[in-house]
Amino acid sequence: MENTGNVFFSGKEDQAVWFVAINHEKWVGPMAASEVVAKIQKTELTWAHYGWRKGQQKWMRLCDIPDFKAAVPAQPNKIIEVEVQKNATRSTAAPPPPRKVQNWYLFYNDTQFGPFTEDDIHRFLRIGKIHGDVHIWKDGMAGWEKVKRLDQFKDSVAESKNVRAVKKIERRRAPRVPVVARSLMASDGKVFTAVCRDVSIGGMQVLTRDLPGSVGTRLKLNISAPVTAAGRKIQSFVAEGEIVRLLEDGKGFSFRFEKLSDHSIRCIEAYIHTGESKK
Repeated sequence: MENTGNVFFSGKEDQAVWFVAINHEKWVGPMAASEVVAKIQKTELTWAHYGWRKGQQKWMRLCDIPDFKAAVPAQPNKIIEVEVQKNATRSTAAPPPPRKVQNWYLFYNDTQFGPFTEDDIHRFLRIGKIHGDVHIWKDGMAGWEKVKRLDQFKDSVAESKNVRAVKKIERRRAPRVPVVARSLMASDGKVFTAVCRDVSIGGMQVLTRDLPGSVGTRLKLNISAPVTAAGRKIQSFVAEGEIVRLLEDGKGFSFRFEKLSDHSIRCIEAYIHTGESKK
């Protein structure tokens, strides 16, 4: 870097009159002002060191001595300060989460599927798309293993058993009859709109883009608008229950009724029996 000390100090005023304190017991000098600036540029001294010359009442930081003001770097303007702060924020921000690896393969129905992430496998198990006896493999494994034999999937396998058990109970409880009806769902203080279909005394299927929760979420459904379907009419009713399965396309769920009023039961039974009488 060019020695700018000669630019700010020249002539008779640039005389060897300055002393700079290194610590409480040591100082250097006398030096000309240009020499002091040159040492600062070489990082041998800093603007925070104390300086003194004859006639000055006390030691002062070099950056505060009027004779050196012209050589002290100016403070950055606001625009530069803001940009520095932005860069500092970016440099200290948490790095983005690592991309999840798709390295799992499934084999069932004589077909291989994949690759999937580990989260995908958990989701397939929870919604009942696969079960614990499906074979799974990824690079590094000696061969295909059943999903239920891998520790990381045991909880989700247990949940898939519950889902399949619920499906069997639903099939035994009552046959479902096609129906199209609008519904309002309430969950955790939020209200969702959906379309219901395939109703029975045991439950119904609900189609919606805004899933109100996962398997196990409890809901209150208000089938509020009487709608004619296949020449039959279902009256409005209210039902409380639980989500037992998410549809594979993620746009709906199977809903099991757990609390129905006498009025709700009469509405559903009347609709089902009307359909049966027309067969």
